[in-house]
Amino acid sequence: MGCFSLEILALSKNTLQGHIFSEKFNLTNLKRLQLDGNKFIGEIPESLSKCYLLGGLYLSDNHLSGKIPRWLGSLLALQDIIMPNNNLEGPIPNEFCQLDCLKVLDLSNNSIFGTLPSCLSLGSIEQVHLSKNKIEGQLESIIHYYPYLVTLDLSYNRLHGSIPNWIDKLPQLSYILLANNYIEGEIPVQLCQLKEVRLIDLSHNNLSGHIPPCLVNTALSEGRILTSMSGIDLSCNKLTGEIPTQIGYLTRIRALNLSHNNLTGTIPTTFSNLKQIESLDLSYNLLHGKIPPQLIVLNTLAVFRVAYNNLSGKIPDRVAQFSTFEEDSYEGNPFLCGLPLFLITFTVSYGIVIIGIIG
Repeated sequence: MGCFSLEILALSKNTLQGHIFSEKFNLTNLKRLQLDGNKFIGEIPESLSKCYLLGGLYLSDNHLSGKIPRWLGSLLALQDIIMPNNNLEGPIPNEFCQLDCLKVLDLSNNSIFGTLPSCLSLGSIEQVHLSKNKIEGQLESIIHYYPYLVTLDLSYNRLHGSIPNWIDKLPQLSYILLANNYIEGEIPVQLCQLKEVRLIDLSHNNLSGHIPPCLVNTALSEGRILTSMSGIDLSCNKLTGEIPTQIGYLTRIRALNLSHNNLTGTIPTTFSNLKQIESLDLSYNLLHGKIPPQLIVLNTLAVFRVAYNNLSGKIPDRVAQFSTFEEDSYEGNPFLCGLPLFLITFTVSYGIVIIGIIG
């Protein structure tokens, strides 16, 4: 391949297929290679190991296979390694520990297995996307001091252990995505010290204990300007205790999912302050009492689920957004009444069973 002085090669989102390059490839001045969104097959070619100036490698959404090459760790100018949605396998090489300039590492949705290199403490890293792999090991040994880390996505792996108490040492962390692992222990209060947090997904783990009330101190509270992607998902864990009333002051939050836990107490009336909430799921818990009628002011609410609790009393009036919620939002609460539910009552009077339907 000619054009020896070529610095950028961008061929994204075409229908290119076959192997990426032959052994005759020698674009040694290449600084950016974009081949994402094609149909390339085979291994990442060793001919790229000559590209010592390469700063960005974008190979996502292809059909690449084989192991992640060790020689990638010798390309010290690399800032972006973006190769999700392929068939890459094997562990992440120890040689990656040499990539001091690396800012974005995205190997999500591959077949990466094993533990992450213990030396992987990349001081400049900003984005780590390793979801939907088979990565193992203790979470505490994976998270290091990354002063510029914004996104940590390790969801859908095989990680265990607990969330480290020193997680507050990641001052820029905004997106914490650890769902579908085997993480246990309590949610550390140090999580509340992350002032830039916008999205927390700890769902489908083995977390226990109470929900920290101090979450109100995060960027999800009033006065912070957030993107549209903001929320907390703690569903499918083993959390206990009452829902902190302080959660109702996360006025910038758009999604809150606390379903499938063992939460008790009542639904906080402070939830009426969640003016930007679009999805609120409290189903499959042990909540009791009434559904606060004040919630009808939530004009952006599109999803509301309180099914399978011990709630009682009348369902809020079917006005505004609450006119859109059907029976499946409330089912499994035998003492709830009002539309859209119908409660069948049985009364015995003078030996005659009278059936009444209350709407």
